[in-house]
Amino acid sequence: MSSKTFKTAGLLALATLLSACGPKVDAPAKAPTPIQPQSALVLTDVVSSQLAPLSLAGEDYLLLASEKRGLVLVHASGEEKLALDGGTVERFAVQQLAEDSWLIAMYNEDSAELQLRLLDVEEGSPRIRYLAAMATSAPQAAMCFSRQAGRTHLFAIDENGLGHEYVVHPREQAWEFTGVRPLYFGEQVSSCVVDDRNGKLLVAQPPLGIWSLNVDAEMDEAREVFAAAADLSEDEFGGLWLDDASGNLWLTAGDRVMAFNINVPRQAPRFVETLAEIEPVSAAVQQGALLALAEESDQVHRFAVTLPEPAAEMQAFRAPLEIPRVRASGQTAPVTSGGDAADDPAIWVNPVNPSASLILGTDKKSGLSVYDLNGKLLEHFAVGRVNNVDLRPMQHGKFVAIAAASNRTDPGVSLFGITAAGELEHLGLRNLEMDDPYGLCVYRKGGDLMTWVSDKEGAMQLLQIVPGTGNVDWSLKKISTLPVQSQVEGCVVDDEQQMLFFGEEDGGIWRLDIAAFVAGEAKPQLIAPVDGERLVADVEGMGFYHADDRSYLVVSSQGNNSYALFSRDGSQFVGHFRVDINLDKNLDGSSETDGLEVSSAALGSQYPQGLLVVQDGRNRMPSQSQNFKLVSWADIAETLKLQ
Repeated sequence: MSSKTFKTAGLLALATLLSACGPKVDAPAKAPTPIQPQSALVLTDVVSSQLAPLSLAGEDYLLLASEKRGLVLVHASGEEKLALDGGTVERFAVQQLAEDSWLIAMYNEDSAELQLRLLDVEEGSPRIRYLAAMATSAPQAAMCFSRQAGRTHLFAIDENGLGHEYVVHPREQAWEFTGVRPLYFGEQVSSCVVDDRNGKLLVAQPPLGIWSLNVDAEMDEAREVFAAAADLSEDEFGGLWLDDASGNLWLTAGDRVMAFNINVPRQAPRFVETLAEIEPVSAAVQQGALLALAEESDQVHRFAVTLPEPAAEMQAFRAPLEIPRVRASGQTAPVTSGGDAADDPAIWVNPVNPSASLILGTDKKSGLSVYDLNGKLLEHFAVGRVNNVDLRPMQHGKFVAIAAASNRTDPGVSLFGITAAGELEHLGLRNLEMDDPYGLCVYRKGGDLMTWVSDKEGAMQLLQIVPGTGNVDWSLKKISTLPVQSQVEGCVVDDEQQMLFFGEEDGGIWRLDIAAFVAGEAKPQLIAPVDGERLVADVEGMGFYHADDRSYLVVSSQGNNSYALFSRDGSQFVGHFRVDINLDKNLDGSSETDGLEVSSAALGSQYPQGLLVVQDGRNRMPSQSQNFKLVSWADIAETLKLQ
C-alpha cells in the first residue's frame, strides 16, 4: 500500500469513527430541483477559487483570489476596481480593522510567502498596500483571522495539516508575525473561519468533517466535531464563510450550499440548496442574494433565494463580561520536566539588596528550582516530587529564611535554608504520617516557624518546624489535624492576624482562626464560594499582598484562567484579571495556574510596587515546558484602579 493510500484509508477510518460520536444528525436530503442562477458577474482572466464580500466607502465589493493576478477587487455591479498583479493566490483571509480598512492575509504560491496587505481608501478610491511577508515551508491551505483582547490573530494551516497561530501587529518599519502555538490537523484541510462571538476556530477537513476548537491559546483546545462528514453526505466540502451578523455558517459541499447555526454543533443545516450549472467551492451572501464561485472560475453566480433569518441565539446573545488583562512582565526558564510539571512558587526578598531576591519554583516531577528576578535558572535541587513551596524569614545562626516543600516521592516535607548571601542549602526530608503531601503554607507564630500541610485525599496537619544547629537535626512537631470536606491544595496564612485561608478546589475559600481552632473553639468558615464568575473551580494558589493600609488576598481561579483579589479578611471581592501577552517582550500570558505567590516589597526598578509570580500551565510563544510568569504589581494596581 502506498503512503498516500495508507493516509487516505486512515482518514476514512477516522471519519467513520467520528460519525458515530455524539448525537446522530439526519443527513439533509438534496433539494429536488437545482436552482438556476439569476445572473452572473463575468470577470476577465481572474481564475478564482475564493471570494469574500466587503464594503468600502459605503459601497459593496467582492474580493477574489486570483491564480493569475494575485487579488482582484470587483464592485458589486461587476466593475473591476483594482488588481494586485503579484503572483498566484488561491487562499486568503480578510478582517475589517475600521470602517474603510481591511486587513488581508494571503498565500503567494510564486514566492512561497504568507503575506499581509491592507485594503483601504485613498481619495475615494480603493487601494492595496504591502504590510509584511513571511516565508513558509509548505503551501498554505487555509487562513482565518481572529480578534482577541484587541489584537489580531491569524491562523494558517498548510497542506500537510500543520497549523500555526500568529499575532500580527504593526511595528515601526513593517508588520510582524509573532508565533503563538502550533496546531495539528492532518492532511486535506480546505478552509477555516473564526467565530469570535463564541471563541471558536472552525476547520473544514474532508473527509472527516468540520472541527470546532477553542480559539484562545490559553484554554484547552476542547476539540469536537461541529459537523461530521456523514451528516453532509459529500466527500468534497469545505468552502466556509461566516456571516457574523446572522450567526450563519455557510458551507459548500458538492453541488450544494448550506447554512448552519454557528451556536449549535451537530445540528442539521438551516438552509440547503442544490445549485444548477456549478459545483461551488466558495459561497457568501451579499445584498440579499447568494453568491457562489466554482473552482478556478471567471464567473460569480448570483442566486435569488430565501435566506435564513438570524439565529435566535444571536438575537438574545449577550457577550460575556470581559475580564481585565494585565501584561506579563517577565518569565522564568521552562522547567526541565515535560507535561504538567511546574506547580508552585515562593519569593525570597533579599533584605539587603531587593533586586537580588529569588524565586523558588517547584517542578513536581523532579524537585525545586531557584531563579533570579530575570527568570534565569540559578540552581535545581533534584529532591523528588515536590508539590508546594513556601518560606518565611527567621532568626538562626546560619540562615535568614527557611523554605519548606511538600514531597510526594517519600511522603514528607523537604526543608531548605537560605543564607544572607542568597544561597540555598537542602536540609533534608522530614517524613510525615500522611499518604500524599500536597498543599503547603508556612507562617510565623511569634518566634516559631509553623506549616500547614494537606493530604491530597485527606485532612490538613498543623506542624511546627523545630530548628536544629546542623543540617540533620531539624524536625517537625505535629500540633493539630484539621478535617476538610474535599481536596485542598492552595493555602496561605496572615501571620499578623494568625488566620489560615485555604482553597477547597471545587468549593471555595475557607478562613480559620488558628489559635481558636487549636483551643477547640473554632471551625473553618466558607467566605468565598465557587460561583462560576469571581471564582471558577479549581481554586488553586493563594498569596497575600500586604500594603500599609490596604492588603489583598490573591487567589488563582483556574477554571477561567484568572486571578481574583479579595479584601484582607476575604469577605469582599475587589476585582479580577488575566495575565496577557506582552508583545514588546515576546511573552505569552498565563493559564490554568496552579500556585502563585505575591510580595509587596519594592524589588528594584522592574517591580517598584511588588511582584506577582504565577504558574503557567500552557507556555506559548513558542510552545515549551511549563514555567512561571512574573507580573508587576504596579500594572495590576493600575488596571484594577487600586488605591
